[in-house]
Amino acid sequence: MLIIEELMLVGTSPRGDSLLGTSRNIVVGGAALADLALTERLDLDGRGRLRVLDGGSTGDGVLDQALALFAGKEGKKPKDILEAIGKWMLEPTLESLARQELVRPEPVKALGLTWMTRWPAVSTVRREAVLAELAQVIEGTREADGHSGAVIALLRAGDVLHKVVGKELRPTLSNGQVRKRGKEISEGRWAPEAVSKAVEDATAAVMASVIAAGGATAASS
Repeated sequence: MLIIEELMLVGTSPRGDSLLGTSRNIVVGGAALADLALTERLDLDGRGRLRVLDGGSTGDGVLDQALALFAGKEGKKPKDILEAIGKWMLEPTLESLARQELVRPEPVKALGLTWMTRWPAVSTVRREAVLAELAQVIEGTREADGHSGAVIALLRAGDVLHKVVGKELRPTLSNGQVRKRGKEISEGRWAPEAVSKAVEDATAAVMASVIAAGGATAASS
């Protein structure tokens, strides 16, 4: 399973509600960037700008769509494009999870119109397995790898790690301790340098978005 699929799976509640907060699109875009860096399809140059290493088919429909989107933005900095790319990648990723029979589309209708689509779980087995792995990494009983490290880093950047990995999964750790562990894991060496750099830039963009959203909320209150 791709990083972006794992992130969307745990970032969507069994009822189909998003748990990723206001930075959902950037978090999803960051996960797609991490996937492509991990598969050596793109990286960041010395100026922190996107560089495509291999634009050929990956053999995976979700990754191919992400690669095409990033290739069209080659030379840009992640912070300037992740919001748009994440927005475009939401539906293809959820559709992929539906093909794997993990979620299903559920149109929400009112007045004869479809207002939105929820994606409730068909089976929670895989979701629970991913969450258990994330909890083990956070608790320190399992080493982070390219997938779990990236997912934790992105969730931590969006300040939703403690919400996604709920108290029942790490009963001995407070929310504050989870935030601290998320920071430690984000700064650890759990992936090749290109992947770490891609995730670092993505998490920086997510955190900037969270700060900006907080400022906007405060200004309007």
